[in-house]
Amino acid sequence: MVQARLRSLAMAIRLETDVLVIGGGIAGAFAAYRAREAGARVLLADRSYFGRSGCSALASGVYPSYMPGDDIDAWMRSFGGPLVNQPLLAKSLPVMHEHVLLMDGWGVKWLKEGRKIVRMGAPGRAFANGVWMAEGGPQMMMAVRAGVVESGVKVVNRIALTELLTSDGRLPTDGRVIGAVGFHTRTGEVYELLANATVVCTGPYKFPYPWPGSTLGYMPIDLSGDGIAMMMRAGAELSRLELGGINLNPDHALSAPGLESLMPSGAKWVDKDGRRFLEDYDPKRMEMTSRALLYFAIAHQKERRRVPSMDLREVPPERMELLRRVIPIVVSNQEAMVGDLTETPVPYTYQVAGTSGIFGAGARVNERGETTVPGLYAAGTCTDMTYLPGGHLSFCSVTGDWTGRAAGATAPSGNGVQPAPEQLRRTMQAVREPLLRETGADFTAVHRRLGQLLMDKIGLVLHADRIEAALDELLEISRDDVPRLKAADPHELAKVWGLTQYVQVLEATLRAYRYRTESRVAFIREDFPVIDNVNWVKMVVVKHENGALKLWDEPLPDSWHDPIPVRPTQNLHLVFRNQESSHAAG
Repeated sequence: MVQARLRSLAMAIRLETDVLVIGGGIAGAFAAYRAREAGARVLLADRSYFGRSGCSALASGVYPSYMPGDDIDAWMRSFGGPLVNQPLLAKSLPVMHEHVLLMDGWGVKWLKEGRKIVRMGAPGRAFANGVWMAEGGPQMMMAVRAGVVESGVKVVNRIALTELLTSDGRLPTDGRVIGAVGFHTRTGEVYELLANATVVCTGPYKFPYPWPGSTLGYMPIDLSGDGIAMMMRAGAELSRLELGGINLNPDHALSAPGLESLMPSGAKWVDKDGRRFLEDYDPKRMEMTSRALLYFAIAHQKERRRVPSMDLREVPPERMELLRRVIPIVVSNQEAMVGDLTETPVPYTYQVAGTSGIFGAGARVNERGETTVPGLYAAGTCTDMTYLPGGHLSFCSVTGDWTGRAAGATAPSGNGVQPAPEQLRRTMQAVREPLLRETGADFTAVHRRLGQLLMDKIGLVLHADRIEAALDELLEISRDDVPRLKAADPHELAKVWGLTQYVQVLEATLRAYRYRTESRVAFIREDFPVIDNVNWVKMVVVKHENGALKLWDEPLPDSWHDPIPVRPTQNLHLVFRNQESSHAAG
């Protein structure tokens, strides 16, 4: 059997192009479209099926977008902040509107009144900004797929790429990235994709394949941070790993939270007695509170066994019908849990830190999408998003747009460097090695151990001692278990590679957690509870260098704080300001 597998996987299928886009979410789609529009030959590789995979197809029904005539100051106040690149935020606003119209032409079914596109409010936003999808994320992304394919972009589906190829054959490289190697997740065939420019749009890091009932995350279940890990090994600098964010999801269900659609529709947060528990945490804003405080409130209520739940019993019937159209996957998953949502609240749970970079965490890029490695570009939530405000669909599509234009304009002039034979041989062997391993570590056991580490030693509120303990065990898993993982078939091989990539990103993230000595937004440290705008208006940078991870910090440019300057304040994080009153209420 082993020899048969060796023969079937011995030769790689080689494809060559000007621009290789890795990932088929909305960032990858716009990167591919704009690169093709610039005249480049473009190949988009998706680990699943372009249009059906990733976060974008499971979106919570909302695409935040500026419209001409909007109060720009309102956008800047709502989406700006000390760690936001404000001039770039302003530059992104008209691009959002351009994308809404372009996608409308592709057939995306936005919610409309007559011919007018309708927008709604959202948690933490004081004005209507969210364009709703009349038939949800799946319809949006399949329409986007059609528009991208019609432009001439070539697509290969179910290709999980595992390593970047470099001109000098080394990782980290002193040369440039020239493509990637991976495998077909159904047949196991090895693919060698060569390109003059490689654009990584693989989405956020996540704990891959979480199990229902854990606090390890939600759909999509197969994201792992693979693109971030590949870029790190190639030598790209990473940033914002510690600020990428966490999330909520229905308890015992692998489902997106749906907050952007459910909260403006009149949903309420209640405990097991039907009491609106946000009165204890933010009585003025209640359901429109900040996400960071909402995460803490949900976690606190769950730990007290108060069963925090989303209550839709007062949502009007016509609004419920609209929600079934806008977020069909979320609603169907919740109905599978509790039955009629207008009669029974849906229990929610929190997600522990280190399990999702959904708001942008990864390769350090400029506004052209260039990483610190020549030939390597990136966009969307596998990057620091040039410190745009998080992983909303619109900021992902905008970064994809800018990156595709830049890569498409430069790639055709590339020199067509061929891969180093030794790197190709080594990489192809590594791709298939878990399939050929007769004995070794079982995926399920290692996966479960890693998940328990996160839940037991990381949690939601961080502390240096727990981070150190988690790092010690993680390094042990990385050294002793991950190199021995085995796979019975290509499907399990995809799981093994996902776990392998995630472990590397998790180490970098935990080290960034330890390095940043303050609290901010969803990054909450018990031992450093202050939001520190005196010492920490900075980025933490991580780089793989000389076989280890090197960390340092850099101040954000003063130009990023125009028009809203940063006030040099030091204030207790909202979580800790509310902790005393919430404990008293318990």
